[in-house]
Amino acid sequence: MTISQESLIREYETKVKDTGGCPGYFTAQEQRKVAKLWSMLLEYYKDDQEKTIHVNGELLQKIDHDWSKLDTHEGLSDEEPEEVTRRAWKFTKGEGGIRRFNIRSKKESPSREKQALDRHVNETVQQYIDRVAGHHVELIPKTFFPSFKSPNIETRNLYDTFWSMVSIKQQPDILLHRYLRATGWDVDKAFALTKGIVEWRASEAIDQVNFEGEIGIGYDELRLGMARLVGRDRLGNPLLYVRVKRIMPRANEAFVMKRYLVSKFEAMQMVTRKHMRITMIYDFTGFCMDNTPFSMVYFMVLLGIKYYAEASGVMILLVDSWLFSNFWGLIRPFLDANLSARIIFVKTADEVRRFVDDDQLPAELGGKNTFATDFVQPKEDENMPMFDLDGRRNAEDVWRKNIGDLEVATQAWCKHIESAGPDVITDPTNPYTVERDTAGAKLCQAELELSKYTRSCNIYRRLGLVDSEGCLLLPQDKN
Repeated sequence: MTISQESLIREYETKVKDTGGCPGYFTAQEQRKVAKLWSMLLEYYKDDQEKTIHVNGELLQKIDHDWSKLDTHEGLSDEEPEEVTRRAWKFTKGEGGIRRFNIRSKKESPSREKQALDRHVNETVQQYIDRVAGHHVELIPKTFFPSFKSPNIETRNLYDTFWSMVSIKQQPDILLHRYLRATGWDVDKAFALTKGIVEWRASEAIDQVNFEGEIGIGYDELRLGMARLVGRDRLGNPLLYVRVKRIMPRANEAFVMKRYLVSKFEAMQMVTRKHMRITMIYDFTGFCMDNTPFSMVYFMVLLGIKYYAEASGVMILLVDSWLFSNFWGLIRPFLDANLSARIIFVKTADEVRRFVDDDQLPAELGGKNTFATDFVQPKEDENMPMFDLDGRRNAEDVWRKNIGDLEVATQAWCKHIESAGPDVITDPTNPYTVERDTAGAKLCQAELELSKYTRSCNIYRRLGLVDSEGCLLLPQDKN
């Protein structure tokens, strides 16, 4: 059941989405597999609701370089962000790529200029705002805890992690459907994939990454505007425009770029609560090998294949560099068939128009669209609900009650599917389906309410691009 690139292209040519194999359009066989996967997962997580995993937290690391000798505004520059970042990176490399200076080494005494550049590319949004203000600005609560039921920050509850992931979507089958598609509708493989994703999210403390949000990301990554939401593709999917030449991960620590990438995926998951994927244009204009070291590209592939499986519609690679051909040869063996089908190469901006209408195509690519989500700094009062512990406790209680309701409804639905004949498709108006869909919608709404207390404001909310249901609402959508 591999995805065909030809069928994907045909969808864009006709502007008609293929709903086959999607929630609400399952065949009898697909419906039974969804039900079987749900039964396995409910049994696994409900049997031991106290099951935990230790937090590894690579993404939670902080830069602890000593910038104390610098003045508050030392290092601020009117130069283009890309040039500042490139200059900072060059300080860490000598001829032939051999490092001649390492800002991280305690044996060296870097110049003030080098320290200033190091701070410029490695400080977080919180650190940047604090130094410009001259004092600490409390944007979110100082203390994080996963939940009232499981407050230990050293571990994560797998039951909670699973449901926090599932309840983001308005229909309970959306994520599990993606994992089934990613594994060729093999239920056992989809079960293993789901478990792996839950354990990764727990061990990397993705809940805390979302709690801190953009203030925990490197300010340099955000001001560079490497990945910007610009509009929608021809199927209505959100469109991210990625300028590869601005990706310079060697200028800072590896975990800084990883956290940025994960935060981008998380933010997009929050605003695509319906059955919707993300389309990405990777613009390789001006690309050089320094923009994408292999270790970072491998991590990006892992995000696409595993941790956010089937979250992408198509990935359009605009390539004008012969250098990429050799680079692609190293990446391709790691891609599965489904992800490979979603990767489409184009040589000119005109070819991109097969997937993006001119009014949505960025002006940088010759389109008429001048809209882009350029970074806007967090405001001091934008996360006020996060300080309301009573409100958070009440929201968490409602969320947990709705989890219980969906569990009961899903168990009844699964038994009904199992008892029906192998060729019987349960109608959407079936009482079991209606009750379950209603419970799923209530859980999603409960998660949306809880997120006010557990997820800090992101650029999309700051720009007023999120509607009352937590879904993306672009200026173009209002026309």
